Amino acid sequence: MPTKKAKEPKAPKEKKPKKPKKAKPPKAKKVKKGKNAPEEVEGLEEGQQPKKKFPLPLLLISLVVIVAAAVIVFLFVIRPRLSGKTDEDPEATATVEPEPPVLPTEIPIGDDVSIVGMALEADESGAKAEKAKTITYIYTDLNNAGKAAETYAAQLAKESPSFSVVDEEFVRQTDKPDYTTDEGMVLLARNVPVVKEEAAEETESVKLEDLQSAVQGILLGGGSGFAAGLVEPLPAPEKEEPVTYVHTVRITWSPGECVVTVDEEVGKVTSPPNNAVPAGQALSIRGAQNRMREMAPIQLGLEGESMAEYEMIPMDATELVNGVACIRINVYNGSNAANPNGFRGSYLMSVDGLHMYRLDTSTNEIVELEDYP
Repeated sequence: MPTKKAKEPKAPKEKKPKKPKKAKPPKAKKVKKGKNAPEEVEGLEEGQQPKKKFPLPLLLISLVVIVAAAVIVFLFVIRPRLSGKTDEDPEATATVEPEPPVLPTEIPIGDDVSIVGMALEADESGAKAEKAKTITYIYTDLNNAGKAAETYAAQLAKESPSFSVVDEEFVRQTDKPDYTTDEGMVLLARNVPVVKEEAAEETESVKLEDLQSAVQGILLGGGSGFAAGLVEPLPAPEKEEPVTYVHTVRITWSPGECVVTVDEEVGKVTSPPNNAVPAGQALSIRGAQNRMREMAPIQLGLEGESMAEYEMIPMDATELVNGVACIRINVYNGSNAANPNGFRGSYLMSVDGLHMYRLDTSTNEIVELEDYP
């Protein structure tokens, strides 16, 4: 039988390489009717979206919030630390156990004798011991104790500032005590001048109004705009009334002896209410002259024993001081003085009779007299 020839294997067909696909251009977004087509931004690659701009109002609000936060941190954190007035942690102080107060162990009596001082327990941990400013002198072997008391009271009236006879409430008295009695007492007092704060302390304190103006100046360049309403006025600090003191001299006399006790106490020497002119009336020029003539020269900052040594010439027109009409009276030396008719000062007495002022004619500064009337 004839044999069949084996078929030779066919060679594999070579695949033709596929043609690369053409890149399609990006389709342009359709723009709705009534809207403008978006502007093309230079420097951006194809398909990259432009960055959104930050709105200006939001930028200003953020800036105001940052500045306000900085102001609050400065006022309530940094400033107290710089001044050494940091608030103590209430929880920390509550856990501290109270300790007995530190008080003097001895109290001297005389020159060589002392007695035991007060000792307190921890329940009085806040107690303090302040040495009193009271000083007492006893004058003995006097021939006329009442006259000695009267002489000393007259000397105190010539002091600067002068002392006035007052009652226990530090109200000036017009009636003099009777120094002819065997026993008696008189109380004299004067106001302690109030010390003004030093300029250095004023410069250290930050004025809130200036701080607010500075913040607005940063934001607005000194102008006004919508951001001005974002900066609320800062509250002004409350001013505490200064504590006033008086120097007191209590003179007590008895046959052959005078006891003088001086002290410094909290209070203020004032004039009696009846010194005021009745409501609906005003002090006349002659009335003002008469009141001034009854005053001691030392009360006006002048020398001498009586205002009769001076000439007083009132001005016709009144002048306003603190909203109250005042009568101006110029004082000159009397004819018997070393410098006759020499000008000594200008004074203003309110028509209600409650205030007396000295006028510095060179600076126009007006100072109220503490020792009036």
